[in-house]
Amino acid sequence: MNSSVEYIGPRAAFATLGGSPTWGLGERFHELAATRGHTRLGVHRPQTPYGLGPQVEHFRGPGGREFLRIPTYGQVVGEDPLLHASEWKTFWILWKAGVRVLLVGGTSGSCDWRRTAADEDAVRPGDFVLPKSYLTRDTMPTGLPGTELEFCLPRQVAIMDDPFCPPLADALRSRAGRAPDFRFRRIHGPEAGVVLNRWLAGNGFESLAARVCGMHLAYYHVVANWGTGLEPDDPTIVLNRLYMETLPAVAATLELSFLDEASEPTACRCRELLRARPPEYARALSPRATQ
Repeated sequence: MNSSVEYIGPRAAFATLGGSPTWGLGERFHELAATRGHTRLGVHRPQTPYGLGPQVEHFRGPGGREFLRIPTYGQVVGEDPLLHASEWKTFWILWKAGVRVLLVGGTSGSCDWRRTAADEDAVRPGDFVLPKSYLTRDTMPTGLPGTELEFCLPRQVAIMDDPFCPPLADALRSRAGRAPDFRFRRIHGPEAGVVLNRWLAGNGFESLAARVCGMHLAYYHVVANWGTGLEPDDPTIVLNRLYMETLPAVAATLELSFLDEASEPTACRCRELLRARPPEYARALSPRATQ
């Protein structure tokens, strides 16, 4: 890594790691954004200490707020998203860009296997879910190497109570309930106690890295699991239709509204849950190597 690299790119307090709900737009997210009054100011590819970072799109909304968008959780063609370098690049950019509110959406992980498909109160495909917490299957991230956030565990501990900022969940819920020309089957808020159980990379690094970097994390999930609830004759065809025709415009419109209008929370515990530890913990490590 090259710790001398400086961030050269746009800065904004709000950002999104555009994910699977908007996949059907391909590289045309900015075209739909333009029809909603948003202007893409530029496209950047910043260098990071860990190599060339993902694409960063810089937008200005109709209300005047600027925000950043990094496509698909920071994943890059030809790079393994399960490697730490991907998350390091993404969150180094967000951290250096001054992001304080981060929006992430997903489509897999929260169908309720304890209930039958006939149970109307169960979490089912077509629902909009604001999870209470998450169960990660990723290797637990610890910080950004070569920075003041490097392996922060001996210096500070991220308590993962309320990993998804409650006031931001309320802001997402209100927008999902008044989505134009679309109605979700059911909206499950944090009070429903849904625990997100992701089968692929995500949420472990997003939730912990956001907390370590001092960001409020807003997360929403549109259920699309074919293995736990979706029972079509041909799941691939049905899912392709969902991703290409149903979700993209709905999810993009919701995200754009949130990014332009939501307020930075003040009545939450996101930052106080990152807690300092006794200095003796860090002193218990071997000293840094000298050149």
